[in-house]
Amino acid sequence: MPEIIITGLPAILLAFASSFVITWYYIPKVISVVKKRHLEDKPGFNKIHKHDVPTLGGIGIFGGFIFGFLVGVNGYMPGLSYFTAAVVFLLFVGIKDDLVYLNPKKKFWGELGSAVLVAVFTNIHITHFHGFLGITNIPVSTSYIVTILLIILIINAVNLIDGIDGLAAAVGIIASLAFGIFFFLSGDYGYTIMAAALLGSLIAFLRYNLSEGPRKIFMGDSGSLVIGFTLAVLAIHFNELVAADGAVLALKSAPSVSIGILIVPLYDTLRVVILRLRDKKSMFIGDKRHIHHLMLRAGFSHKQATLWIALFNVFIIAVAFLLDGIGILPLGLVLLALCLTATRFLKMAVRRRSSAADNVVKVAGITEVTKVG
Repeated sequence: MPEIIITGLPAILLAFASSFVITWYYIPKVISVVKKRHLEDKPGFNKIHKHDVPTLGGIGIFGGFIFGFLVGVNGYMPGLSYFTAAVVFLLFVGIKDDLVYLNPKKKFWGELGSAVLVAVFTNIHITHFHGFLGITNIPVSTSYIVTILLIILIINAVNLIDGIDGLAAAVGIIASLAFGIFFFLSGDYGYTIMAAALLGSLIAFLRYNLSEGPRKIFMGDSGSLVIGFTLAVLAIHFNELVAADGAVLALKSAPSVSIGILIVPLYDTLRVVILRLRDKKSMFIGDKRHIHHLMLRAGFSHKQATLWIALFNVFIIAVAFLLDGIGILPLGLVLLALCLTATRFLKMAVRRRSSAADNVVKVAGITEVTKVG
């Protein structure tokens, strides 16, 4: 009996549909087990939720993603086993951190191991700087170092924005859609399938993550680490595809365009790191100074904050592609300026709301004193 091989658009649709269905089906099963075993995420100092919420949603995301990816990608990608092994390893690192606290240094070693596995044993690595600072091709040793650092950066950046309902999933959906469309138009179906599988699983998960009822669940580190790692791989291949002249668009500023696609986690991480360094705080201790925390203090609900941040992400992506011709550094500065401007307006909204709340308290105090008098 001849082997059945599905390729092209049918393989992409199969990857998307199967990942969506499996995640949609298994998330309720995960919720049920978590509740029975009392493994919910408890409220805490750096957490916004007020009640116990099931976590480990990343297991459902991973299950859907890896099944859809493996079913659709048959024959398209070399080094497939190493990528899969790295994702599985990160899943277990995330599960341990979700169930029992994992020291940040140990988590880092897990991320490093996965990054090294992919950088050394696959063709997923940065080899070209696209003329940035006059640099094009880079030595092999530098390629390994840059690739590993980039993967670890994006993994942690995505992990850090997973602080309100739907945000990490929404950012993952937007990024996988942007990369997936670009790869599809470029005829690179293997990575289109990877993006499609991630897209399907995240859309299915988002329905539960945004729920306010008994089916609500968090993705946890088991989800954010897998998502961050996959987005890092997609971003690296995006830049390499352009450098190899295999892309549908001959982008002049591919590194800055890829930054634009991942602007939310990257800018938020940059901002938080600078604030912690300024205040001499530990890089490994969480706080409530992320952009999504500012959104909540400005009066937005979780869903509203996620929606506006997602729309801003789409806006930045559009700007990045439209202004690609101005160069890597100028485009990067434009994107940074837009982020800083948006943050300034957001902080103004927070101050106005805080002032209004203070005025209400003062008026209430004066009224109380008058009544007593």
